[in-house]
Amino acid sequence: MLIRVRSTGAVMYEPEFRTYMSETTGASWNQTTVEILNELGADPVLNGPYPSCGTYQYVVSGPVVEVDGQWFTSFIVEDMNTEQIAAKNEELAQQNKTKAVDILNATDWTSIADVADPEKSNPYLMNQAEFIAYRSTVRNIAVNPTFDAVFPVMPNEVWSN
Repeated sequence: MLIRVRSTGAVMYEPEFRTYMSETTGASWNQTTVEILNELGADPVLNGPYPSCGTYQYVVSGPVVEVDGQWFTSFIVEDMNTEQIAAKNEELAQQNKTKAVDILNATDWTSIADVADPEKSNPYLMNQAEFIAYRSTVRNIAVNPTFDAVFPVMPNEVWSN
């Protein structure tokens, strides 16, 4: 729990507040409640809304803010610098590579010749060519991953009756 000391505006976690109050006033107490904090000249700091941010942004803690007599945490959305953007792009490219490899592993079975051969399989996969084209595009992403890769839509399996 974060606590704000009214007289100084200092904000601290409860263990630090207990130490601070013990050292400055000699106060000690069992359970921290709003009533106890009020008697000690302090207020609880409630969690403020956490903002969403874009791909090339991040969130940092801001100052506590008072809203209708209650104190809340606040957050600031910051834009990434050039180095952070480059690192994020590397991270996204690696995620795309991992996703592509996972897709290839999950669809390997569609490349087995027997799965589309009516002489050897019943039922057999009727749209193997669609899967071969799909896997070719996905394989290109796995081999040459980019941060902005666009994955194709996986075809639906079409089986013979």
